Amino acid sequence: MLDAQRYKHAILREEIHFTRKLLIGHITVGLCVIALLAGHGVMLWALAAAIWYLISLLPLAGMMSATEVCRYLLGLLFLLFSATGVFFLAQIVPELNLNDPPLLPAGFLPFWLGTLNLLYAIAGVCLMVNRKVRKAATIGFTLW
Repeated sequence: MLDAQRYKHAILREEIHFTRKLLIGHITVGLCVIALLAGHGVMLWALAAAIWYLISLLPLAGMMSATEVCRYLLGLLFLLFSATGVFFLAQIVPELNLNDPPLLPAGFLPFWLGTLNLLYAIAGVCLMVNRKVRKAATIGFTLW
């Protein structure tokens, strides 16, 4: 408690800057995932990604208000995204047979989704075990 009180007014700490970058990255990349899935013509998966994105905003807000369990929940949601992306790449992409040609080339999908699976897995682990993120989530912060 004393640690939280001591650092409450230090809004420009390194821990908060690191956590802000991580969460702002999720906000922007999450929207890009939805747009890219829609661009590839897999609308059901784009809808599922949109629901996942909206659900992930709740623990993000809880983390900013210094609720410790939200950090773990958001990390689990990131790992869930990564695992679902691996399933999508391994099982769904090879069987995709779209009637209308998508806006984006089909060869681009494994590249960007594989990269984002890796990034979200790293971010999920980082949210759960990183000391800077833990301290920022204990103190509370704003994104802007």
